[in-house]
Amino acid sequence: MPAMHPPQRPRRAAAGAMLALAVLVLHALLLRAWPAQQAAPAAAPAATGAMRLVTLAAPPARPAAAVAAPAIEAAIEAAVEAARPAAVLPPRLRAAARSAQHPPPRAALPSGAVLAATAAVPDAGPSAAALPPPVYATLLPEPTSLHYRLQRGDALGSARLQWQREGGGYRLRLDSRWPGQPPAASASRGRIDADGVAPLRHSEIRQARELRAANFQRDIARITFSGPQLSYALPAGAQDRLSWMVQLGAIVAADAALRRAGAEVTLFVVGTRGDAEPWRFEVLGAEPIRLPAGEVAQALHLQREPVRPYDTRVEVWLDPARQHLPVRALLTTLPGGQPLHMELAPPPAAEQAEPADHAELENGAAAPR
Repeated sequence: MPAMHPPQRPRRAAAGAMLALAVLVLHALLLRAWPAQQAAPAAAPAATGAMRLVTLAAPPARPAAAVAAPAIEAAIEAAVEAARPAAVLPPRLRAAARSAQHPPPRAALPSGAVLAATAAVPDAGPSAAALPPPVYATLLPEPTSLHYRLQRGDALGSARLQWQREGGGYRLRLDSRWPGQPPAASASRGRIDADGVAPLRHSEIRQARELRAANFQRDIARITFSGPQLSYALPAGAQDRLSWMVQLGAIVAADAALRRAGAEVTLFVVGTRGDAEPWRFEVLGAEPIRLPAGEVAQALHLQREPVRPYDTRVEVWLDPARQHLPVRALLTTLPGGQPLHMELAPPPAAEQAEPADHAELENGAAAPR
């Protein structure tokens, strides 16, 4: 009796299934590479039994849009997964791997936004990630002189603010005196342009010895300092720590909408110690206040909150009857700083002579660099 052999049909069926699977995978790969094959003829396949599969006729040409890339990738992945052993990554991990290899595209910024984000940003410094501050119409005050009573804790002092316009330029100076201390001064000088007050140099003296300056070099659009080795880009409308007192009032005087409660005014403010950042003032409304110089029926109250440690909170009251110049100010360094109060006061009976240091301060003792 001849030996019995197992039937060959199951083995042939398995081979046929594997062959069909290979055809499906290669067919999907050919579809994915079809645009590249249209550009250059495909190389002749190697004359091996395994590679004869690629000699099958290619499908008719179809528009590229008809074959969606996600569908092709899904077909390839399904075929490959069916042919792989069971010991592969779980679906959740495979999805994470695919996400890492093919991250979703990021929305591109319009070219104008990219330019705006980089046009007036310092090389380094507090405002490196900020957009340029807005510019406003202004109505600048006529030349004037105002006197203030100063108070910090129990100490009382006095100050005089002088605003002068000279042709296309201006000079602004604040003298302050405290009992038992030498006079201190702060000055700002510059031009008047389409954006209002345009400082060229801001300088200060403390205890009659220490001189610092911030220089607005408008020919090269840079802000530099006599002390800190820093340099920032100079945005339009930038102010110093003295000129903002005039510029803020000029802005709200020119636009009635900015005098309403809830309105905001942002100024880029520069100090002599290398600080330079936007100050955002919020209009809190008009209110009556009582001052050493008398009552103000409708003083416009604005407030600027600090944005970093040891920054300055600023509250200021502007008087429409005095060209929107400050009649009260409260400046506090947070945290823990002792507030400085400034309130409009009547002028003294006899004006005191200007400190001799002002000649050095205004004539440029610290040359721009």
